[in-house]
Amino acid sequence: MTEENGGPTLPAARVATRPGASGIAEYRRRLYQRHLALFLAVNLGLLAADWFTSPGLQWGHFLAVPWGLVFLLHTSGLKSRGYSFGELFIPPRDPPVREVYTVFLDYELVRARQLRDGVVTAAAALRDKNRELSESAAAAADVLLAAAEGAIQSVRAAKTHKDEQAQKLLPEAQAALEVLDTLHQELIRMEVMEDPPETAAIEPVQERAAALRQLI
Repeated sequence: MTEENGGPTLPAARVATRPGASGIAEYRRRLYQRHLALFLAVNLGLLAADWFTSPGLQWGHFLAVPWGLVFLLHTSGLKSRGYSFGELFIPPRDPPVREVYTVFLDYELVRARQLRDGVVTAAAALRDKNRELSESAAAAADVLLAAAEGAIQSVRAAKTHKDEQAQKLLPEAQAALEVLDTLHQELIRMEVMEDPPETAAIEPVQERAAALRQLI
């Protein structure tokens, strides 16, 4: 499946989670401090076990050396971002800020806006042939777009289970866009016909808009 300009579509189901921009510094320090705590706890435990179970240190350092190199890389990476050693050990003041956003729903919203614009343009071209149908088609497209925007915004604003709500909304949004696309194609065909029909698939668009509003 491709976009109208020939480019590939985004995956049908992809949910990305990332630290919120306002909490990125706190998030990085929290990860570093957890890494340090785990490094010390595990390796000191192994060294102690080695010391008490064998004469001297025989095997406890085998994990400490490579892991220590990894920890140094982690430290140097944060230093290159401008963190001082003092900053790395400041306890994070706030809990990690996480933002869940649904890429595929954003894509469907872009499609809805594009199709709405297409319907309005095609309807305007039919205004002289059938004023009532032209206005009804444009109004139906506006209503469906508003319903899609409201439904997607409700998912974004949800505090919990965003992914589940997004997966529930996705098929409804896609079905709504299919009927809007059908209306768009019908209007384009009617524009070039000498004797176009008096009706178009406006009711399915209105019904899908109502279904989306019920999900809000």
